[in-house]
Amino acid sequence: MANALFRRHFAGYASVHRDARNKATHFVGIPVIVFSLQLVLAPYDIGLAGVQWPLALVFSVLAVAGWAALDLGIGAILGLLVLAGWYAAEALATVLGSPGAVWTAFLVLFVGGWAVQFLGHHYEGKRPALMDNVFQGFIGPMFLVGETLVALGKRADLAELMGNHPVTAR
Repeated sequence: MANALFRRHFAGYASVHRDARNKATHFVGIPVIVFSLQLVLAPYDIGLAGVQWPLALVFSVLAVAGWAALDLGIGAILGLLVLAGWYAAEALATVLGSPGAVWTAFLVLFVGGWAVQFLGHHYEGKRPALMDNVFQGFIGPMFLVGETLVALGKRADLAELMGNHPVTAR
């Protein structure tokens, strides 16, 4: 189900996400960061094929297509989650009204999401995988879904990739 590129990056991501506190911070921080990106794009449209499309929707569809290309099952689940996030981002952008208010909310969410994740890596005692490979930022949402599926006993192939990596807990 998962392709070789995803398997390699998933295993690498797992190696620096072993501590339960770090994982917990990522279950908060990553969705907040993804949502913040959808929010900041919500007020804007882009012309494609003679049609105006919400830029947040285009971003979301491209992300889901990339995730599905790496692992169809995880991509499908992320598609549902991102669809809900896009809808909420569009609604919040409408309520906030002005581009300035949307940008302020974006900055608070984006910076806050990253701060929570860096706190988790303090607990882990390892630097974020993103510092070594920017593609790991794309793998993060997939890891959350994969971790959940493993916990539910649904993806033994991913459990194997997670392995037993040492935790240097603080």
